[in-house]
Amino acid sequence: MPSLQEAVRRLWQPRKGLFWLALGFNALSSFMVGFIHLNDPPDGIRLVVSLFALTNSLIGWWLTVRLWRDGDPRPLP
Repeated sequence: MPSLQEAVRRLWQPRKGLFWLALGFNALSSFMVGFIHLNDPPDGIRLVVSLFALTNSLIGWWLTVRLWRDGDPRPLP
């Protein structure tokens, strides 16, 4: 089990595009869920936005797992 410091280092990699994609997908799904809660749209729109939010969160999770597995092996200074 990696230490907390190593776990954060493996996930926090702002120089990689994968990091920003994962962050963007997770943020977008959060905004979509917030839209559903705040606006109470009709059932059809709610279903479509919910499916998009679920898809975005799954893609964000997948990208986070890839980032975790391809973590930066460099030691901390």
